[in-house]
Amino acid sequence: MDYALHLIAMLLIYSSLVVSLDLMIGHTGILSFAHASFYGIGAYVTAILTVYAGVNWFPAMILAFAIGGIIAGAIAVPTLKLGGDYFILALFGFTLIVTSLILNMEWLTNGPFGIRGVPRPSFFGYQVQSGFGMLSFIAVVVGFIFFVHWRFARSPMKSMLHAIRDDESVALSLGINVVRTRIVIFAMSGAFAALSGALAAFYFRFVTADSYGLETIILLWAMLFVGGNCSIAGCIVGPAVLVLFPEIFRFVGSKNLDIAHIQTGMYGLLLVLLMLFRPQGIAGGKSGIRT
Repeated sequence: MDYALHLIAMLLIYSSLVVSLDLMIGHTGILSFAHASFYGIGAYVTAILTVYAGVNWFPAMILAFAIGGIIAGAIAVPTLKLGGDYFILALFGFTLIVTSLILNMEWLTNGPFGIRGVPRPSFFGYQVQSGFGMLSFIAVVVGFIFFVHWRFARSPMKSMLHAIRDDESVALSLGINVVRTRIVIFAMSGAFAALSGALAAFYFRFVTADSYGLETIILLWAMLFVGGNCSIAGCIVGPAVLVLFPEIFRFVGSKNLDIAHIQTGMYGLLLVLLMLFRPQGIAGGKSGIRT
């Protein structure tokens, strides 16, 4: 039972990250490689405030959300004006800078050893424990993130963002401030990624730089495109496939088989088949960016 609850918790956390990434990639066409960094910023801000400063979990989570959004907005102002390959390279550089700072600012982040003992949330003197309690807490926060995304997907702003995604020249001719709108969306997406990082810090009670590098952003991109961008269902299906599918091979055991390599190979084969025969993703529609 604990194993199943752990998988569900992981699925929810990844889903919250993917739905915030979809706001940038699927709806606005911003190909961001810095999402994992905002995820890490949220986790580390939460850990530092709760473990070192003794801040209560709720203001720590709000501050993680706010700081993630502020940093994302500050990064968006100069980088979104670059466009094209320069924008992607700038975000790669930002990711490397964040990782380097985490590893070298040992007085604040404990360097490569990470921060342990992040306290779990508490309500009226009752501290949430692992199992159903923690899963329920994660579900409530993730549900809020999905609700915001759902409301946004039905707002007039959706058409404005899709105009920017499909053709910037047309968007400009319609009087849309493309740069300002992209900065707002980038900041909003970064804030929600940081909120997901706070959830991960509370759940694992441990943060380390290894969890927020290039491998994580590649995984998030894969989850988004497998599930289907511009689709709330796709933001759940993608993480479900990529989280649950590899777990099947954990139950296969044989002295003559290298299960780790077989798992990796089948994982790659699944991605290739989906991209060949269902490029819009499992739950994706006809709109949105395709691989």
